[in-house]
Amino acid sequence: MKRLAYTALVFILALVACRQSSTPTAIPSTDWPPSIPDEYQSTCNDLNASLDAFIASLPQSGGQPPIFAAELSYANGNIGETLLKPEVLPLVRQQLDALQSMGVQGVVVAVSVPLLQPDYPRSEEYLEFFKQVAEEVHARGMVLLVESGPIFSGTLFSPVSVDWSDYDKASFLQARQDQLVTIANEIKPDHLQIANEPSTMAMLTGFEYSSEEYLDFIETTLEMIDKSTGILLGAGAGTWEDPAYLDGLMEIAGLDFIDIHIYPIGRDGNLLQQASEAARLAHANGKRVTISESWLYKVDSAELGELGGEFEMIYSRDAWSFFEPLDEKFIRALTLMARADEIEFVSFFWTRNFFTYLDYDQYRTLSAPEINRAINQASIAATESGALSPLGKFFKAWISEQSK
Repeated sequence: MKRLAYTALVFILALVACRQSSTPTAIPSTDWPPSIPDEYQSTCNDLNASLDAFIASLPQSGGQPPIFAAELSYANGNIGETLLKPEVLPLVRQQLDALQSMGVQGVVVAVSVPLLQPDYPRSEEYLEFFKQVAEEVHARGMVLLVESGPIFSGTLFSPVSVDWSDYDKASFLQARQDQLVTIANEIKPDHLQIANEPSTMAMLTGFEYSSEEYLDFIETTLEMIDKSTGILLGAGAGTWEDPAYLDGLMEIAGLDFIDIHIYPIGRDGNLLQQASEAARLAHANGKRVTISESWLYKVDSAELGELGGEFEMIYSRDAWSFFEPLDEKFIRALTLMARADEIEFVSFFWTRNFFTYLDYDQYRTLSAPEINRAINQASIAATESGALSPLGKFFKAWISEQSK
C-alpha cells in the first residue's frame, strides 16, 4: 500500500506543445455507456458492487450539500516553469470559466515546495503567478483551497529537478513552514492545507517522519501563521495510510479542518467507511472536514494488493471511457457521504475527465505517458470548444440537483 501514496498527479507538462499537436478524438456523448473490455469486467464488477454497498449504507436525503470543487490542473505547481509562460494564465482563466459554468464552486491548487523558496530560480515569478490565480478564483466568487507538498521531482509526473539531498529532515520542514507562511500572507487562500499524505512526502524526499514528528510539524506551523484574515488551516492523510496520523490530528486545538484524500475505496468500500468514520470523529472534536483530493482508483479488491505499486499503469486507466459510469457513481457516493457526515468541501481530481475520455480500442497499445499526453491534448481541445464529456454533463446536472 505504501506505493499508493503517489497521489494521482499526472499533469499537463507541456501545455503549449499540446495545443500545437494533433488532437486525439474525444469521446462523443452518443452510444453511451461504452462496452467494457473483457479484461476489465472483474474490476468494474467489483468496484460497482463496492460502491453500491457503500451508497446503500448512507441516507439518501438530508444534510447540506458540500462545496463542489475540482483540481485547477492548469495551475498545478508540479508543472514547473511552464506555468510562467504567458499562454498559461489565459488557459487557467478558461478552465475556471468552464468549471464555473458547470456549477463548480471551488478549486484546489497545488503550490509545491520549493517553488516559493527565496533562493529557488524564478521564485518571485511563481509567487506572482499564484497570486494572480488566487485573484482569478476569488473574482469568480469561488473558494480556493491550496495544498503545499513537495514537488514530484524525479518522477514521471513533474519535469522539475530538485536534489532533496540539499536538505535534511529539519531543513526540509523549515522550508515547508516558510512556504506555508508565504502562501498564507501573500496568496491568501480560503483554506490552506498544511500537510497531507505523509508517506508520499517520505517517498518523494527520502525523509521519513513518525506520526509524532508529523503532528509536531503541524502544531509548530500553526503557531507561525496569522489567522486574523479568516484563513482556515487544516491537515490530513490518505485513507490508505496509518490511522495514527488522522487520529493525532483530531487533538490539535488550532487546526480548523481535517482533510481526507480518497482514491482506492478498498475491499467492499471499507476505505470509504474509514473516511466517513474519520469525518464523524473530526466533528466530535470540533473540527470541520474537507476532501481536497478524490477519484476512483481503478483496481478491484484483489488487484489492490497485487498492483499497488504499478501506479503509472493504474492511473492511466482513468482515461478509458468505459469507466465513466463508475466515475458518476463515485461522485454520487462521495456527495451522499458529504451530506450525511457534514463534509463541507469535496474536490474531484481528474478535471480533464469532465471534458473528455479516450476510446480504449483506439489507444490501448499506448504507454502510460502516451495515454497521459493524449487525454491532456483532447481535454484542452474540449475545454476550448466548450464541450463536456458525459461525466461533465452528469456533474453539472448533479450539482444543480443537489443545490435545490
